[in-house]
Amino acid sequence: MATRILLADTPNGDRRLADILAGHELVVVRNLQEARAALARDGISLVLVGVHFDDSRMFDLLRGLQDSSIPVACMRSHRFASPAISIENLKIATSALGCKLFVDLTEYPDDAQGNAAVRRLLESLIRP
Repeated sequence: MATRILLADTPNGDRRLADILAGHELVVVRNLQEARAALARDGISLVLVGVHFDDSRMFDLLRGLQDSSIPVACMRSHRFASPAISIENLKIATSALGCKLFVDLTEYPDDAQGNAAVRRLLESLIRP
């Protein structure tokens, strides 16, 4: 069953996520204002937000969703340039702001098996 999924990220992860979530309607936004406008309309079943969204405004978007019943998944679609950024700290911070799942796409091969595993994780958050 197709659902509307808000994808708030940079263009880098779009192709892969479109492949992973084929059959669902992706509502792609590039900045916080576009995300808020899309969320104001009904029908979003899941929010996916990348750590690099809108020059690292992922946390701003998460704070705005804390009182929402829409499940949120955060993701990293490519490796950080700086090794000083800790994935574990990101997972803790995003969880504290209501994120239900943190997916590090770099941990899954970009092939049928890896993408199917990511799809199962993301679809587990969508309410029937």
